[in-house]
Amino acid sequence: MTALVTGASGGLGRAVAVALAAAGHDVGVHYRGDADGAAGTCRQVEHTGRRGVALHADLAVVDAAGLDAAVADLLDRCAAEVGEPSVLVLNAAPQDHLPWDDLDTAAWDAHLVGGLRPSAALLRGATTRMTDGGVVVVVGSVEGVRATAAGAAYGATKAALHHLVASSAQVLGRRGVRVVGVAPGLVHREGLEQDWPEGVARWRAASALGRPVLALEVAATIAFLSSPAASGITGTTVAVDAGWSAAPGW
Repeated sequence: MTALVTGASGGLGRAVAVALAAAGHDVGVHYRGDADGAAGTCRQVEHTGRRGVALHADLAVVDAAGLDAAVADLLDRCAAEVGEPSVLVLNAAPQDHLPWDDLDTAAWDAHLVGGLRPSAALLRGATTRMTDGGVVVVVGSVEGVRATAAGAAYGATKAALHHLVASSAQVLGRRGVRVVGVAPGLVHREGLEQDWPEGVARWRAASALGRPVLALEVAATIAFLSSPAASGITGTTVAVDAGWSAAPGW
């Protein structure tokens, strides 16, 4: 089995790559700029006994023909160097949050070109090659479900990805391909509480478990959704948010 994980040079993408390797997949580790990070992910994948191959691709391409060519090249290299992916995890996307007054056209374009367009192009390109079933997991966000003041572009992009999960699943299910989403909440990282103490405090107060989620928890959910045990799940997005979305809105 082979998986291709985008944005896998660190953070959540790395955790997903390692979780899928532990579940028996060789992994294509896509990265855009952090070659050293991608190499580190490959080493962790190989510690599980599976193969990890770093695959560089810049998919933030405005020109439609150029994006299609970049997607085809990435998929061809993954097939040649690791194997044709039966699991695709679309994790790479811009993470910046900007105040409303800073959201000029260039800022909106960054989320469109860096997040929504390449995810949609990769989903289509990969699933045309999944001849014997397959799974696509799209990483969304709880901010795509509930708006935040500083996350208009980010949240709108994630909401569009959630919709893409549902709409593409309707078509691809007839071809034996499942499309599922995960919507992580605030994901813990080293130094998060020091960098954003007021935000973490608000999250703790609002979430049922009283804490952020771990990258390992999100990755484990993705590994499950990619497995035969989840063969009846498609077209939906699963929140992994320590119960934050269960909190009352008043």
